[in-house]
This record gives sequence, C-alpha cells and structure tokens, in this order.
Amino acid sequence: MKKLLSALLATAMLTVSLFGCGQNDTPSGSSDSNSASGETETKTIKFLTVGDPYVGAIKTLLPEFEEKYNIEVVVDSVPYLDMHGKAILELTSDTGAYDLISVDSPWIGEFAEGGHLLDLTDLVERDAEELQVEDFLPGAWEGLALYDDQIIGLPLAPYYMYLHYRTDLFEENNLEVPETKDEFVNAIQTLYDPDNNQYGLAVALKRGASIVHDWCAYFNAFGGKMFNDMPNDYSTGINSDIGIQTTQMFKDMLPYLPDGVLQYENADRWNAFMHGSAAMTAVFNANSPQFETAEDTLVAGKVGYAPLPKLNEEGENSLPFGGFSISINKDSKNIEEAWTFMKWMTSPETDKKWVDIPATPGVPTRLSTVTDPELVEKYPYFQIIYDAEINGQADGVNYRSRLPEWTKIEEILGLELNLAVSGEKDVEEALNDAADEINQLMKDSGYPVKD
Repeated sequence: MKKLLSALLATAMLTVSLFGCGQNDTPSGSSDSNSASGETETKTIKFLTVGDPYVGAIKTLLPEFEEKYNIEVVVDSVPYLDMHGKAILELTSDTGAYDLISVDSPWIGEFAEGGHLLDLTDLVERDAEELQVEDFLPGAWEGLALYDDQIIGLPLAPYYMYLHYRTDLFEENNLEVPETKDEFVNAIQTLYDPDNNQYGLAVALKRGASIVHDWCAYFNAFGGKMFNDMPNDYSTGINSDIGIQTTQMFKDMLPYLPDGVLQYENADRWNAFMHGSAAMTAVFNANSPQFETAEDTLVAGKVGYAPLPKLNEEGENSLPFGGFSISINKDSKNIEEAWTFMKWMTSPETDKKWVDIPATPGVPTRLSTVTDPELVEKYPYFQIIYDAEINGQADGVNYRSRLPEWTKIEEILGLELNLAVSGEKDVEEALNDAADEINQLMKDSGYPVKD
C-alpha cells in the first residue's frame, strides 16, 4: 500500500472530476425492479457488523434505502472483541443466517481462504459503470476489496490512524505538535497534570487485540515491520530495535498515563480524550467527528490532527491503515438484494451523506468525498486521508497483516506486550518470546522464515 499505482490514481482523479456531482442511483439488476413490475413483497436481509460509530449512520439512512428498494435490512451489531468469533461461527454454519458480514482487514485472508466470502468479481464487472471503482480511495480498494485474484467485498469503513491533540493545551504549554518520538514523549510528560485529571496520552493497553492495535500503530509509524521481507522472509520484526524502543516507550510513559490504562480497550482511549482527561490520543478517523459532535464531548473546537510521530527526523510519515469491508456470505440466499444494499451503501451519493451524520457518522470511502470542498472545510482531517493516499502513506501491509494466521499472531503478541509494558516481564525477553512463537507459527504454516 506504500506504492499505489500511479495509473490507478490518475484514473481515480479523472473520475472525481467527471463523476463528482451525481449519478443515477438506481442500481442495475437491483430489486428496484420489484416496484416497476408491481411486486410488493418485501425482502429481508441480515447484516452482521461490528458496533462501530458507522452503525448509527447506517441506521439513520436505512429508511431511505428500504423505501426505495423494498428491501428490509436487519443490522446486528456486536462489540469488536466479540465480532471475530461470532462471524466465524456464522460463516462456518453454512446456513446463510446472515447475508452480509463486515470483515476487519486482518481477517480477510482467514475468511477468504476459508471459502466463506462470495467472490464479487462478476457482479463488479456487470455493474462497473454504476459502481465507479475508480472513485474509491485507492488504498481502501486495494486493502479492503481485493485479495489474491478475488474481490471479496467493497470498502465500507476505511480507517486511517493519526494523532488527535488538544490545541488549547498545546498552546497553553507552548508545545509544538510532536513530529518525532522524543518530542512525543516530551509532550506526554509536559501535559501530565493528575491534580486536574489530565494526562498526556490515552492509549489502549489491555491484553489481546487492544494493545496490539495501538502498539502496532506506533511501531509502524516509527518504521517497524511486522514481517522482515515479504514474500521472501516472514520472520517477524517485532523484536527489532524499533520494536524494543516502541515497547520501552509505553513502559516508561505508564506513570504519565490515566489510571487503569492497562485495562483500556479501544473505546476507552477515545472516551478519555473526548471527556477531557487526555491531551492526545491516536485513533482512527471513525472517531474524529465524535469529538466535535457527540452530545457529551468536552473538546469540541479544541482538536487538531497530525500524523503519528516518526522515530526521528530521518523517518518517513506513515498512517496505519485498516478498516472494514462489507462482504456477502457465500451461503446467502439473497445475493442480489445484498448486492443492491452494498452498492447503495458505498455509492458516492450515500458516502457524502453518511459522513455527515451527527455523533455517529460514517467514514469516507470515495475520493469525491474527501475532495468535496464543503466537507473538507467541515472535516479538515479529510485532507490527511487524501494526502496519505496521494503520497502512498496509507500502510495496511506493515501495520497489521491480512494473512489467515493473524488472529493467532495477535494472541501471542497481545499477551507478551501487556506483560512487558506492565513490568511483569523484561521488554526484550517478552518480544523475543513472542517473536519465537510467531516465527514457529509461520514456519508451521509453510511460509519462508529465515533464522
């Protein structure tokens, strides 16, 4: 994802200029034909999704879709930490109880190679003119729609992680936005004010997926690689000097972080920032609008945005990239209805609407959205997303992996990182133990691993 094809980007930009202002929103081959033929039967499809803020945006817009296409959509949202297990259970049951599934990027390989997702290639080719693939954010299309020679879904929620910081507190303390690791550490320490329930940083350090998500983001921003030289060498780089520095930074900063941070999950870190107890946090763009529009936010009008800090001045900026695809269960009995919803949900028209839902907005999937002047003025972080795509900085390869082995890697790394940051285990020992287990896992799975 660091090297986006220039031809794709050029075509995408041409498409923005040609198609940025409206298309016929009646999908070809869709169930809208029911009303034209006089049919009145309502079809029902079920969508299993993680309970991220975009669910609120979907539910807000659903009546428009259901009235237009006479298709009822039942949305079943579950917490992130429960989503993988529930999705696997449903997909392997072969019942087609859910027609649509939201798939986190690290699960794509597991679900696709397991044969659980419908290959959408024929549908995409059939409806290419309507779908406007060139208008999708190029990194999002590459990372969330494509896997090997399949199209496994459409980008539903492309997530880009960057730093959110309190502009007022930075100004009061005469701080510049940190660009390097040392500047970042200095800002955390400077902004530490426990008497006023203010801490420099909120970060998720709970054992398991939570600490892996955040640790990998900073590790990636500092220039670390999960695997050393794919596809030639799948030995892990987590115990490299960068890995050690990243882990040691969190361990050293623990006294400056909020009480209970070792049990923080993803939602806890953005809640701490939104409610004024943290001066900085790194979260995905899915959370950015909440800081300005949520009813209980205490930081509206006081939030700035910047890339995560680099290791040093010589480093290059990187925006860790992930997010969710919307995919069709291969056992769905309502494929055309599910496809109709997917096209409508990810269309340029809907994209511009759902990013603008107060409190629980969607996230942009389209170039035409992140370059819309009115939306960029309202949501300035769209510029960070656009710049990352243009400069090839949206990194979903070295942040987390899409390989089927990722969930096991996450279990191994999530345990050892928590032990290291909490002080229960030496940093280097913990990372070396995790690396040994991951390298053995990759060897056992048939990947080339150099000792």
